[in-house]
Amino acid sequence: MSEHNSLVASFASHSLAEATIRKLQESGLDKARLSIISKDRDRISREMGGATVLGGLDELDAQQAGCLPQESLLDYEAELKEGRVIAVVHGSVEDINRAKGIIDLTHPDGWDGKVGCTIYYGCID
Repeated sequence: MSEHNSLVASFASHSLAEATIRKLQESGLDKARLSIISKDRDRISREMGGATVLGGLDELDAQQAGCLPQESLLDYEAELKEGRVIAVVHGSVEDINRAKGIIDLTHPDGWDGKVGCTIYYGCID
């Protein structure tokens, strides 16, 4: 089974990202398979307990970056500029499905229809 799969989640706030990252880590997701991207890198670095924290999409390694759809990169950059936090999970299909399940349970739509988290897929084999 391929390890070239990714899921990108964009969080409306640092607190939503922190809670979700904590749950992903508690589920046993390998920290090496998780990257967090934020323009407020210093704040995130203190709070994410071992996950890779990056200041921009250009800091992703070649394998992760190669799995992101090029047509979506401008959207991700725009979300970062608005202060959103982006998490990239990279791994097996099982890793991606587990991460999506945790994110879906953690961030259902709000009562007013606003979404605290948006999920995108990079590649799924």
